[in-house]
Amino acid sequence: MVKAERLTKRFGSVIALDSIDVEVPKGLTVIVGPNGGGKSTFLKIAAGAYRPTKGRVKVLGRDPWRDEGVKKRIGVSFDPPALPQLRTGREWLEYLLSAKGGNGRSVMEAAEMFGAGSFIEKKVRDYSAGMRKRVSLAQAFLGSPELVFLDEPLANLDLNGMKDVLEVIRKEHEEGLNLVVISHIWRPFMEIADYAVLIAAGKVQTAGSPEEIMPLLERTFPL
Repeated sequence: MVKAERLTKRFGSVIALDSIDVEVPKGLTVIVGPNGGGKSTFLKIAAGAYRPTKGRVKVLGRDPWRDEGVKKRIGVSFDPPALPQLRTGREWLEYLLSAKGGNGRSVMEAAEMFGAGSFIEKKVRDYSAGMRKRVSLAQAFLGSPELVFLDEPLANLDLNGMKDVLEVIRKEHEEGLNLVVISHIWRPFMEIADYAVLIAAGKVQTAGSPEEIMPLLERTFPL
């Protein structure tokens, strides 16, 4: 699904990713690690939002920065959510669905998956943090994505909201959708993931099955 080779990203003098090599297989992959470790930077490069400083990444076999067609085949939820303030949630989701070709899962279907159907007629500027998160998650599942990236999908949600999101991820995974979940809250995802990657200090510290890297996480990041 995703293959990075010597992938490096600098922001001025700050090295966010330091020549990492990683392969993300089909299924559900969880990328874990501390805040500021480089997880979200990796996602943004894979989603085509950031250009690598050095190295390369392929998503579904293509370069997401140069090939705009990749963006029609993936779904993305960034954290914090990147939503236009003066549009309603419906307007934003309809715009994204149209950009993907308009087929597959509808706006209301995606919104209802995350409990956003009751407020998508409101402008984004009037949303709470939790409402923004729900619409952002909905946008990732619009249409017919082959691969979905979710950055901190449990952020800004209450306990029931977290449980709902975990259930959606579990169900979509069981139905064959490929997902990459970025989270510093790793325990809930280890129970349903096929593969796990630990990124810290801009480097891939280890990768493998959840069972293989759990002992290291227990010692290093006992959340």
